[in-house]
Amino acid sequence: MTDFRLLACFAHPDDEAFPVGGALAAHAARGVQVRLITATLGEEGEIRQPGAATPDTLGSVRRVELARAVRILGLSDHIVLHYRDSGMAGTPPNRHPQAFVNAPAAVIVERLVEEIRRFRPQVVLTFDPAGLYGHPDHIAICHHTTEAFRRAADPAAYPQHLINGVRPYAPQRLFYSARPRGFRLAWAQTLRAHGIDFPLPNPERANDGAAPEDINLELDVSAQMELKMGCILSHRTQVAPDWPYDRVPRPAANRILGREYYIRAWPPVSEGEEVPPDFFQGLVAGE
Repeated sequence: MTDFRLLACFAHPDDEAFPVGGALAAHAARGVQVRLITATLGEEGEIRQPGAATPDTLGSVRRVELARAVRILGLSDHIVLHYRDSGMAGTPPNRHPQAFVNAPAAVIVERLVEEIRRFRPQVVLTFDPAGLYGHPDHIAICHHTTEAFRRAADPAAYPQHLINGVRPYAPQRLFYSARPRGFRLAWAQTLRAHGIDFPLPNPERANDGAAPEDINLELDVSAQMELKMGCILSHRTQVAPDWPYDRVPRPAANRILGREYYIRAWPPVSEGEEVPPDFFQGLVAGE
């Protein structure tokens, strides 16, 4: 086990799977301690496997799925904050009093600052400010995590934490998970080219994703595809029986799931700089 630590902060069970599962598995496999924080249990997710859950049991079922996914990826541990899934933008669950988007920002930031100070990760990972595709909970966890990243080193912030050996701490790097603009169309075209009758995205969703110039790192995680695929499939309620990605040749699946995209939010990327495919390259273990 190395003294490298990565804190991954996401909104729902399966957020650790589809966009970042390859990177988490790759870093965990070489001894990085990876702690996952999940804000909600995804109570507003679809139930894509008939009989796998009911609307009343979905949250508890998804917690079990999350625990299985964490084991598959080899993560050190995970924490659930137990806010409620806020649902997609503009839907009634946004107004639920326990919805994550309605939680006081100060409370969440303080909790994340405390986690950073206790776990002392060199690297923090969360969603990009657009939340991949605009999900309110994705956007919220990005904002709260970014603020916690900035405040954890300030001794004037939450001084009540600074007891029993807890000290201010400054993580060295902040990464955002992103997807390139037009990813939905690219995925659909790849599947259709291999005989899967996959629908093209609606016009209003066709340009979801980050501008290419904002993405600093395209990570090839094809070597972690078995673990990533297993992690995704462990979220059984979220995977329809006709899930297409294991019905195409692996090179085609790799073009969709075997590439992950990241923005290095801190330190800023200088002009001409190449971000290495290792979140910890150049850092000193234990610092």
